Amino acid sequence: MSRFAKTSTADLLDLLRYAARKKTNPFAVMDALREVLSRDVTPPELGDAVLTFDATLAGEARDALEGLSAPIARFLQACVPADVDGLRVESAWQSAAQALTRLVRLEKKPKKAELAALKKLSVDDVFLEGAQVALATANPGEVEANRWFLPLLMIDGSEVSVDALLPHVDAALSARGAALAAFKPLRALAPQTPAIARLVERL
Repeated sequence: MSRFAKTSTADLLDLLRYAARKKTNPFAVMDALREVLSRDVTPPELGDAVLTFDATLAGEARDALEGLSAPIARFLQACVPADVDGLRVESAWQSAAQALTRLVRLEKKPKKAELAALKKLSVDDVFLEGAQVALATANPGEVEANRWFLPLLMIDGSEVSVDALLPHVDAALSARGAALAAFKPLRALAPQTPAIARLVERL
C-alpha cells in the first residue's frame, strides 16, 4: 500500500504544488505523484500542481512515470523523453505541465478562448504527439480520463491522430451513452480531411 493511500487528492496536489519551494523529500514527492495519477485527477489539476518543478524534481518525476498507463502520465512521458537532460528537463516539463492546464473537457461547443488554446496546442508537434501517445496507449473504456485529449486529435485530423482515435470511436459506438456523448461537441472541430471525415461520419 502506498504511504499516501489514505491522503486526500487535494492534499496530494498541495504536496506536489509546494514541493520545490518547501524542498520536500523527492522520494515522497514521487510517491505522491504516482498515487495521485492512480485517481481521477484531471489534466489541469495535475498540470497546475507540478508546474513549478525544478530540473531535479522534473527528472525524478519523469522517471517515476515509467510504467504508468494513465493518459496524463503517457502525455508527460512523450513530452519529456529520456534523452532530454539537464536544464532542458525543467523547461520541457514545465511546458508540458502548462499544456495540461490548457486542456478542456468539452461538453458543448468550446468558447472562443478555449478553441484558440486547443488549436495552439494541436499545432505544437510535441504536445500533439503527447496527446497521440496518450490516446494510442489508453484503455478506450476509460472515457473520463481520455476525453481531455480527444479535442487535440480531432482538430489535427491527420492519419496518425485518426489511428489513435479509432479505438475510442469504436468503443463509444459500442457503449453508447456517455461514451458517445463525449464525441458530440468534437464533431465540429474536425478539419475537412478525408481521414477524419470518414471517422466523423460514423459519429
